[in-house]
Amino acid sequence: MTDDESFVPFDEAGGLVFATALPGSAADFGAARRTWADLGAASAGGPVWVHLNRTCEHAQRWLRGEAGLDPIVADSLLAEETRPQSQRIGGGLLVILRGVNMNPGAEPDELIAIRMWVEPQRIITLRQFRFATIAQLRQRAMIGEAPATTGSLLASIALGLALRMGPTVENLESIVDDIEQQMLESESDDAGKRSQLAEVRRQAITYRRYLVPQRDALMSLSLLDSPVLSEHDRLELRVAAERVARVTESLEETRDRAAVTQEEMRARHEVRMGRTLYLLTIIATVALPLGLLTGLLGINVGGIPLAESKYGFVMVCTLMSLVAIAELLAFRKMKWL
Repeated sequence: MTDDESFVPFDEAGGLVFATALPGSAADFGAARRTWADLGAASAGGPVWVHLNRTCEHAQRWLRGEAGLDPIVADSLLAEETRPQSQRIGGGLLVILRGVNMNPGAEPDELIAIRMWVEPQRIITLRQFRFATIAQLRQRAMIGEAPATTGSLLASIALGLALRMGPTVENLESIVDDIEQQMLESESDDAGKRSQLAEVRRQAITYRRYLVPQRDALMSLSLLDSPVLSEHDRLELRVAAERVARVTESLEETRDRAAVTQEEMRARHEVRMGRTLYLLTIIATVALPLGLLTGLLGINVGGIPLAESKYGFVMVCTLMSLVAIAELLAFRKMKWL
């Protein structure tokens, strides 16, 4: 059982996954764990990290009411469909990022959203699915080693998401590498490999759809003048943005390589089909006059040559062989062969 599986949410039905003062404390995750009553709008004694399950009604009501958020912020945090973005609203930051879904049974190209509202004394994060990055930071908070400020926690989350995208993209690259190597070693044209390449291209396109705006959102945050972010936080966000940019470039390269490899496999398939059709055409052309000859000899009327000769069959076969040889010589002379 993993650490995340053994963790018991503070209020699973209500949607309060956990809440702790930064940089965390064992008491917040022990018998004295925080409740909804401890999470007022002011979040006195902060900075505080509140992590919610956005699908739970209690969490939604708390965000729209007791959390003291602007209705626009609450609606953005609870929206069903989101794209990566970062906005400064009043004294806080609205940040929505995407990360690879590493939960069991997840689709291979699924990027899931984590939504954040960041203030100097409070950070609220919302998820629908579990995040490995959040689980790792929670483990650090349980021993008091999480980032000490909301800005540094935001930067750690962004960097953790970016780091976990690398192996996923490398896996796509390795698939293309293996197929290219197999193509060099063999002339085979496996339909399964073409399907693999199509899947790689589809995944790369899906990832890129979210990673390009994520790169822009992180770069905007790294340049933003906000009391939430220190200079070190901006530097970490810039590093995260650069990692996402490299991942995006790798995805574009992988997508293009997959497309080129697909085209090469398609060209090989067409060449092979052309050769087969060419061979069948030659066979049919050679057989056409022979079929005409046998058809004439097989009609059921009088006067068929050699019908009464005991050497008739041998003579006809010899004649047909000579006609076939003559055809082949004529094809060679016309450079059809």
